[in-house]
Amino acid sequence: MGTVTYPDAIVVDYVSKKFIPLQINVQSGSDILNKYRAFWTPTIVILDSLGTEYYRFYGFLPPDEFIPQLQFGLGFMSLQKQDYKSAGVQLKWVLDRYPKSNVAPEAQYWFGVSEYKAVHNVDALLNAWKKIKKDYPGSIWAKKVSFVKD
Repeated sequence: MGTVTYPDAIVVDYVSKKFIPLQINVQSGSDILNKYRAFWTPTIVILDSLGTEYYRFYGFLPPDEFIPQLQFGLGFMSLQKQDYKSAGVQLKWVLDRYPKSNVAPEAQYWFGVSEYKAVHNVDALLNAWKKIKKDYPGSIWAKKVSFVKD
């Protein structure tokens, strides 16, 4: 059996600083399970203070994948709330600290979008997307930006 994510001290510290975690027993019959369509455990849902969902992922991950997924969720939430500066900071955090994580190519994609949306600088967007092609050539995100000229 692999390492369980939450007992890791780095994860506990990160989660306690950035989130209000809620664990629900799937056998409890809670209405929350239905509301958030939690059909598999663990289901990790990133919500705002009003309970609006902005990001989710499923299954256990080791700390070096779990933390960047959570941070990406914060950045993606900020992007959707049109707080582009905050989104850029949060997504860049993923790229700086976890550049080899599975969510990094997607973080790079949305980082470019957040930079563009913040200041309407097309070059910032294209440079971020070119970086995907260079750093993550085998990713689905590289395919999504394959039209961008080098």
